[in-house]
Amino acid sequence: MTIGPPLLIGALLALLAATALGVAGALTRAPLAARTATAAGPSMPADGRPTAGLLRLAHLGLLLAFGLLLTAMLARTVAAGHAPWSNLHEVTQAFGAFLLASYLVAERRVPIRPLAPLVALLAAGLVAVALQLPDDVVPLAPALQSPLLLTVHVGAAIVAYAVSGLAFAAAVGEIAQARAGDRIALLPPAATCRALAYRCVLVAFPILTAAIALGSVWANMAWRSYWNNDPKELAAAGTWLLYAAYLHVAGRGDRAGRAAPWLLVAGFGAVLFTFLGASLVFPGQHSYAGV
Repeated sequence: MTIGPPLLIGALLALLAATALGVAGALTRAPLAARTATAAGPSMPADGRPTAGLLRLAHLGLLLAFGLLLTAMLARTVAAGHAPWSNLHEVTQAFGAFLLASYLVAERRVPIRPLAPLVALLAAGLVAVALQLPDDVVPLAPALQSPLLLTVHVGAAIVAYAVSGLAFAAAVGEIAQARAGDRIALLPPAATCRALAYRCVLVAFPILTAAIALGSVWANMAWRSYWNNDPKELAAAGTWLLYAAYLHVAGRGDRAGRAAPWLLVAGFGAVLFTFLGASLVFPGQHSYAGV
């Protein structure tokens, strides 16, 4: 057995523990919120010691999982001799690691620690999928034998997908809080979630655009055509259009603006289909990514 599976199993356990601890810590906020609410409206309470301790442990669980995934990626790089995202196992593993990295960076600037359970659960799902996929180190397929484009094009796509995953978590928080009038103590306020989601898309959208453009260049080098109507290409284009639509309506106060977080939910569904479904369900020129 290589070092990869034990590290992924350790990361999965850490993420599941972080999910449980985060939920417990968030639930502890509910009675605190009820006791500290004022006539001016609902407020997010200052964390008491038990609440802060549980959320801090959940945060440490995310840090531990990220460290394990990063170590697995480095080991994979050494074993393969190239960037660790040449097949679906590697891409899924990197997706989980970059999702955690996105959260850890954002959490230093925005008070979003109550979103930790949802982020941990998303990352745990990705790690669980990676564990089910073949992890053999095999020579690169002919179409992938461009180390620079493999590193930059695929790496950019994974970063964009990961940041969009954090935007999805924020959108779920916004939808829930908007319906509850910010009375859910388990989540950050709707305004915080909305601002985080918008910042995430501002980061992810240009990176996704660059990844698609680089993919077109690479397609012409490998297949003598910039665009081939391949299922993965079409799915990527659809994903790009959904995030473009979000940027068009985000911040508006009308019905279209209120639909913005739902576009992020749909957008992340398109992300999951693009990187996973389009590789496994529909055969095409990118089918080598499913092995």
